Amino acid sequence: MLAIASLLVLIGGFHHLGTAFKWATGIFFILGLLIAGYEHFSLSMVINAVNSMDNLIVLLIVMQLFTVPIAVGRYQNSIVTLVNGKLPTNRGLFAFTMLITFLLSSILSMGTVPIIYSILGPTIKQRLGEKYNHFSSVAISRSFTLGTLWAPGAATIFLISTITHVPLQKLFVPSFILGLLGLLLALLIELHALPAKKNGKQIKSRGNTTRAMLQVFQIILAVVVLLVIAFTLIHLEIGEAMIDVTLAGLVVILFWLLALQVGDHDHQRTVKAGKEYLQSGLMRGGSLAPFFVAIGLFSNVFEHSQVSKIIGRFLTPYIAHLSWGALILVPLLVVILSLIGIHPLASVTLLGQVMMGINLPFNALAIALGLNIGSVLAYMMSPFAGIVVVIANILGTSPATVSLKWNGKYCVNLFILSIIFIIGYTLLV
Repeated sequence: MLAIASLLVLIGGFHHLGTAFKWATGIFFILGLLIAGYEHFSLSMVINAVNSMDNLIVLLIVMQLFTVPIAVGRYQNSIVTLVNGKLPTNRGLFAFTMLITFLLSSILSMGTVPIIYSILGPTIKQRLGEKYNHFSSVAISRSFTLGTLWAPGAATIFLISTITHVPLQKLFVPSFILGLLGLLLALLIELHALPAKKNGKQIKSRGNTTRAMLQVFQIILAVVVLLVIAFTLIHLEIGEAMIDVTLAGLVVILFWLLALQVGDHDHQRTVKAGKEYLQSGLMRGGSLAPFFVAIGLFSNVFEHSQVSKIIGRFLTPYIAHLSWGALILVPLLVVILSLIGIHPLASVTLLGQVMMGINLPFNALAIALGLNIGSVLAYMMSPFAGIVVVIANILGTSPATVSLKWNGKYCVNLFILSIIFIIGYTLLV
């Protein structure tokens, strides 16, 4: 039944995919079937492969439910109030924009970008003027993609954990540290270009800044509680990691909504937010479902096939010759493939399978972290990346300007910093 449901998702949702994802989905699904046929895999193994990413699809749909308490609690208004009341400088605004995007991306995924622009866009534009496009794009694109390193609402870390067989709890800590280092690097690079003094066009705060600070703290608390519950369930081995995170998300959302109903009896907002989720959030969360069905089929049959062993034997002498230099190659290949239009999730799947079949001087955690940071760099540098295209459309500029011109220098520095950190971390742990 699950296999039939997965195939229905693949067929029914295929036309909702963008052109690049349609090609990737079709190619990976066909390759998976061809490998399975060539290897004479049993029907039960193929069915298991087709179903292997179902938990991830459910997770992405559930995480979009966080839009409901965000809307019900009017947290958007509190964020604007806090910015105008407590952050009078441009540097403070930049740092706060990155921080709130980093946090929201962990639970809202791609839905974070339009929300942040609708909340903070007018304030940023009024304060920064002609610097608005550059300022907002680098703050939001960098913090959003850095959030995908560790975010429960992102697919990348779960996909990499599945491919490299590195447990989520082991991958999370260094990935989160990498995210924080990336934020700090972005601040150091950009803050000097922003005037530190107060801007004369600052908008006066019209709300209660104390209440606003409390609500922003509630968002932070929700993310922390989500992670604590999720990793507690994982430690107790209640189920697979993705199921545990999904359960944690449902628990946090339920109690968050109950707490809001106690403090605010306007139930119409809850009904309205629920309808908006059913109309758009549900579709947004499951929009990549067909892609993950195809990825699941391909990655599973490829891992157990003779094809992977043949490719591994062919590449082993070349990559083994690089020794630790092969670790540098991992994120570079993800970025290079993204620049010719191959989505990072697709390249991460293929490269991860290949690298795991080769005897290397570093462990699977290093490969996982290399793939993880490679996907982040690709999301920022590729003109074809979804986050780049969305921001470019909002700002009315070209994707290449957002990705290469405004983020290129930062990505080079982040790449160097990340490689140093990954080598040091894997040697010490």
